[in-house]
Amino acid sequence: MRMLGVDGPTHVGPFRTVGVLGQGGMGQVLLGVAPDGRFVAVKRVHADLAEDPGFRSRFRREVDASRRVSGAYTAPVVDADPDAATPWLASLFLPGPSLSEALEAGGALPEEAVRLLAAGLAQALADIHRAELVHRDLKPSNVLLTEDGVRVVDFGIARAADHQTKLTHTGAVIGSPAFMSPEQVRGEQPGPAGDVFSLGVTLVMAATGRTPFAGNSPLALMHAVAHDVPDLDSVPPRLRLIVEPCLAKDPAVRPSPAQLLDLIGPLAPSARPWPEAVYQQVADRRASAARLAAAAGSGVPPATADSIPLPAPPPIPAPAPAPASSGSIPSATAAPANNPAPRRRPRWLTAAIVVGVTLVTVAATVLAVGPDNVYYTFVPEPVPTPGSTPLAQVPDKYTRTVPTCVQVRSSMKAPDGFDEATGNFPDKVWQQSDADGHTHPSTSCVWHTRSGDKIDINWDLYRSRAGGPTGAEQAKKHYEGVYMRSKTPRDSGLGFAEEGMWLRNSTESNCVLYARDGNLSLFITVSGVHYPKGACEDLTKDMARQAVAAVKAL
Repeated sequence: MRMLGVDGPTHVGPFRTVGVLGQGGMGQVLLGVAPDGRFVAVKRVHADLAEDPGFRSRFRREVDASRRVSGAYTAPVVDADPDAATPWLASLFLPGPSLSEALEAGGALPEEAVRLLAAGLAQALADIHRAELVHRDLKPSNVLLTEDGVRVVDFGIARAADHQTKLTHTGAVIGSPAFMSPEQVRGEQPGPAGDVFSLGVTLVMAATGRTPFAGNSPLALMHAVAHDVPDLDSVPPRLRLIVEPCLAKDPAVRPSPAQLLDLIGPLAPSARPWPEAVYQQVADRRASAARLAAAAGSGVPPATADSIPLPAPPPIPAPAPAPASSGSIPSATAAPANNPAPRRRPRWLTAAIVVGVTLVTVAATVLAVGPDNVYYTFVPEPVPTPGSTPLAQVPDKYTRTVPTCVQVRSSMKAPDGFDEATGNFPDKVWQQSDADGHTHPSTSCVWHTRSGDKIDINWDLYRSRAGGPTGAEQAKKHYEGVYMRSKTPRDSGLGFAEEGMWLRNSTESNCVLYARDGNLSLFITVSGVHYPKGACEDLTKDMARQAVAAVKAL
């Protein structure tokens, strides 16, 4: 939390603005004072987005929806003006820390506190779903621990930025891989059951300090969410009975919020259910807000303005951290905390992630980093492209589709000891959603051994569109989306593909290879005790070679 700059607005609607709570890719959140003296958090979108009719229309619908769900388990809406020159939405300022900040400050929550958290989140989702909304980005940074319970925030703004707005025109479609549901990873439209899955992941994080899925890269993490069994070994038995049904791969078998409340059972009343560190954070934030208001009222910054702490970014979930995501305006209730400095996050965590395992970037420049939200704009960067023909003139090399996991069982050969290839839908090809609303065929298959060795392969095939872009251009954009300077050295000598690059310093997967051949993009990982670095490269290249041949054989 900091003082408002001299160039910032002194008023938004009827609210006197006294400080900045946070900034994000879509705008900023200001601390305001209502005419009756109450503190409010005012979300104010960037002017360029305000000029986009599509964004403004969605923002208007979300303001209406926010009013409908405003209540005991969300941040109450005080006022809004979606038709203003710069649209804004004001919610009651809640000084409680986010769950991310509480976990950073005090570690995992006690079991009874997690049960209370589960009940509050289930009730919040019931209210949101009753209003015919889907949150789609439930995660610890969007959950507030307040003196009177739990509040869920930022479910409206993320939806307001969907599809054809200036935000997506720049290619910035961001997700939170660690908290996505399998159907969201597959590029499908997530429904209410997707929120329940995210709730389950959030509860595991609250109870253990880490997420139940591991991955050394965004793609690997998203693959784990879609295919792997969640690691619940550290979850207390009573809590496991609550979270395990939420994490079912099939959304149809997950409990509804009402059924989840039945699983949780009755809770003993408690005036102070959270660890004491949470209440200290609440007190500190309330005091900081009061100091900002007093300083603004005097017309000069207080001598101690620099001592008012900025909110520290929360930790990335371990062992499988992930960037989040939606590019939304920071939480309307974000506030400062005297938290220790966060652990340095790995460079790959700032990769832009497109829902549906589609990474779109040429080179990324970070504009703003919130608690675990990263917003990017994409700028051209010269990169080596094999051949002398511009990609815009390259015809599609592959014109049909990609193989199913059932088909690769006969066309690809893994080493002895590996089971046959399988996948979430082994006999089907997915139609993966792209950032611009188009789809392309995609398949993901995995091979296992009893000792835990694993091979993962993902195919993405892009077809040229009338009027452009070509399939090769789309595949190149996808491929370059995983490039990280000094992390992914390029390999032009594969022979079976035009270009490739390896992920250095991977931990979960011992070898990670990305490859592109014309309009086909591949992602291959090999991991396990029998395939350490230095012994997995040949198998990785051989499986990648077979993966290209399997497409040619169709």
